[in-house]
Amino acid sequence: MDNGLIKPIIEINTFHELLETQKKVWGLEDIDVVPTHLLKVVSDEMGPKAVILGYFLDDEIIGFTLTLPTSNPQEVIMHMLAVATDFQRKNVGYSLMLKLRELMLSQNIDKIFWTFDPLESVNANLYIRKLGGIITRHSVDYYGPIESRIHSGFPTDRFIVEWNIRDKHVENRIKDSVKGNCSSSQLNCPCADSDIQFVEIPLNIQELKKEDISGAIKIRIETRSKFEEIIEKSNYVGLDFIYDKINRKGSYIFKKPLSKL
Repeated sequence: MDNGLIKPIIEINTFHELLETQKKVWGLEDIDVVPTHLLKVVSDEMGPKAVILGYFLDDEIIGFTLTLPTSNPQEVIMHMLAVATDFQRKNVGYSLMLKLRELMLSQNIDKIFWTFDPLESVNANLYIRKLGGIITRHSVDYYGPIESRIHSGFPTDRFIVEWNIRDKHVENRIKDSVKGNCSSSQLNCPCADSDIQFVEIPLNIQELKKEDISGAIKIRIETRSKFEEIIEKSNYVGLDFIYDKINRKGSYIFKKPLSKL
């Protein structure tokens, strides 16, 4: 989508709208949403590196990001990226991330961190393949139990992603995305290198959870073991992701870093 407006959110009425956005996107209970008063504090009192970006379409907010400063003045953490269900897979999240990068570059930020579920293939395709994020850590049940439509009864394992927004690796991925070169058939890493690990995941874990929650949990446990071995014990990093619609699967590509990307 290219007919929307992305801008920082500062109005209290819009913060109220973000509560409903959080509930609709993730099915969160009231206790787990980021409340209006905290959003207001982030916007007003935490400085320019704390930003709530909104994607507006005809005055309707259809997506937002929430980013917070860290103890390192050159790094920030993105706590949330939410896109309304009807507008997912339409580059709303991608556009928000590019705008966030632009703003953070202007604030002399070098790196943005965030977490995401390793079994969410759409997020992996966006964060790793299209934006050039790098998976550096894996955390078991990161948030603990969350009561929501998409989280209930399922361990909240997470990847920690580093987005080195000034690096050539990131610039090249963004250029490829703009040119439409990020197809699932491409493998943008040295495939002949024997020091590469692949981990497959289902293409739609939410669909699988509805059909067979026990099977979905089994996949979580199996992939958890692989990620712990590859990332935490063997010090590989996740550099790429293949989104394979035909075979209904995704594949992470891990490699031991030899140099700065």
